Amino acid sequence: MKKISGYALAVFLCVLLIINPERSVYYAAEGLSLCAEVIIPSLFPFFVCSGLLVYSGFCEVLARMLSPVMRPLFNINPTGAAAFVLGLISGYPQGAVTTGQLYRGGYLSKSEAERLLAFCNNSGPLFLLGTVGVSIYHSLDAGIILYAAHILGAISTGVLFRFYKSEGYNAPVSRINTSEKSISLIFSSAITDSVRNILTVCGSVLFCSVISKLFMDILRLNGCCEALISSLLEFVSGLGKISYLDVSLTEKLLLSAAVCAFAGVSVHLQVMGVVSGNGLSLKPYIVGKIIHAVFAALYTFILLKLFPAAQTVFTPVNSGGRLSLGFCVGSTCVLLSAAAMGIIALVYICNSLRKRLD
Repeated sequence: MKKISGYALAVFLCVLLIINPERSVYYAAEGLSLCAEVIIPSLFPFFVCSGLLVYSGFCEVLARMLSPVMRPLFNINPTGAAAFVLGLISGYPQGAVTTGQLYRGGYLSKSEAERLLAFCNNSGPLFLLGTVGVSIYHSLDAGIILYAAHILGAISTGVLFRFYKSEGYNAPVSRINTSEKSISLIFSSAITDSVRNILTVCGSVLFCSVISKLFMDILRLNGCCEALISSLLEFVSGLGKISYLDVSLTEKLLLSAAVCAFAGVSVHLQVMGVVSGNGLSLKPYIVGKIIHAVFAALYTFILLKLFPAAQTVFTPVNSGGRLSLGFCVGSTCVLLSAAAMGIIALVYICNSLRKRLD
């Protein structure tokens, strides 16, 4: 039945494109314009920078610092911190790719990998701050609110999923070893991976954008329904439609937070290749993204209540000498992150000293 359903869907999509050649070409051109003007400028430089962090071994060092909290919080082997960190730094679909690599390498058991998939595949900071905040909402404050809520939602989802197959086998504790590489090789590897990743992202965005718009033409929806369905299929173009809805700014940001957390079919298609190739179940991942969407919207609502200045998020500079929302939230996040990193570093140092003494 799965094969028959797949064949039927493929035939239907081909017929849909064939009977609408002019609109298909026009929507494809719009998708290419979206990739050229928004996605590539905002994502490609960060893909390269994150690649440099990966191949230089910095992320493994950071993952070791976070490893003491992985088992208590998420019930996952400490090496899983690498996937969580890369998922937050690099964005979709790096978290899922890294999880698959850890599972194939024997660093994670199957239950741990499926548990990790539920919360490690996330939007990157440059997308939420640059594409959504600056390009779509014309405000860095909006991007900061959404990214803070996104991180908190991912952590909450991970804590909730620590009970998923908790009685299952856990891989023995191990560490990731990064081989020494020259600067030229690191840069070359980062560029190669970044080109491949940006082509994958743009290809998925382009395909899902064309299909979603053809569906919209058939269903003849408009307003909120059109924006939500477009977001479910291809969330980047869906976010643009959400920003033009005739609703309050708070409602737009709540919808945007949920959409960025759920990601949409265009991202899930990329993850499916990783999951199916490793024999991992896709159900925990989908359920996790739904829960993440709920948490992200909830935390966005809380942050907007804590920082009422978000209601003037479109104003470049706040008047009256008040601190901007970005400064308030950014400072809070920096202080909390510094405190958390300090505690983690202290735990890491204490563990190292204890092992040496033993």
